[in-house]
Amino acid sequence: MTPRDGGPPRVAVVVNPVSRAAADAVRAVRAACGSAHASDPLVLETTVEEPGGPQTGCAVSRGVDRVVVAGGDGTVREVAGALAGAEAALGVVPAGTANLFARSALLPLRDPGRAARLAVSAEPRPTDLGEAVLTSPDGTTSHLPFLVVAGLGHDAATLAAVRPQAKARLRWLAYFAPGLGRLGSPGHALGVRLDDEELETGPLWSVLAVNAARLPAGARVVPGARLDDGLLHVVLVSPRGPRDWVRIARAGLGRTAPGDHPSLRYRSGTLLEVTAPAPVLAQVDGDVVPGVTGARLVVRPGVLLVAR
Repeated sequence: MTPRDGGPPRVAVVVNPVSRAAADAVRAVRAACGSAHASDPLVLETTVEEPGGPQTGCAVSRGVDRVVVAGGDGTVREVAGALAGAEAALGVVPAGTANLFARSALLPLRDPGRAARLAVSAEPRPTDLGEAVLTSPDGTTSHLPFLVVAGLGHDAATLAAVRPQAKARLRWLAYFAPGLGRLGSPGHALGVRLDDEELETGPLWSVLAVNAARLPAGARVVPGARLDDGLLHVVLVSPRGPRDWVRIARAGLGRTAPGDHPSLRYRSGTLLEVTAPAPVLAQVDGDVVPGVTGARLVVRPGVLLVAR
């Protein structure tokens, strides 16, 4: 890492204090700063009201070169959105449940010391950032950044059904039971437009806008998608029975070559627009947003520097 003034790197840590691994992650970052001959990092804790963006703004205003997240995908998403276009780089020490961004960026998941050394000292690389503009029935909008995946439909409903107790106890395995319970749910009549093309969809179980996503157990949402390819990868999920779910699972695990099938269709572009005749659930990097009737999702190529 080369600081802007030629001196020791200046590091801030944005930490989600409710994460079970947060304390270990902060200790690892302190040790990594010491190894890099840097001063002790500035530690800023998130709150429910301020989940990472304001803390990142504070850190940048104080001239840090790097903002390290000690938390899960929700905290990483908030910090990434605040760092878009900034000179300061993002580092991540995974301390969440699924840690999807850390998986996609090939960061160490079970070695906080190694993850912290990368977060503090690795050369930053330009990385794409997604932006979701979600519209509610009364016309109000919310602007949410995402690094991994945003979706509308039953994938969001699955995430919403995960109980916090199960999540704390089982970690990413807690998503299995709610997901299995929704496999036979009827599809949504969503309108989907990618760039200048209106897509023929039929009822959709879910529509996903993927930046890049590696899932637990080695699964991939879109095989071949990268965090720096400048594309939004769209997945239209519309299974009609158990065989289609088997095909979807095999595609995600790399057992079959990716390709269009009525149950699983892939497209790529830079702007995805989705409309819903009735409110549906949406999710942005695992954070669920209820009552969505429209979504505008774009990719912002290379606007984020990530130590990876």
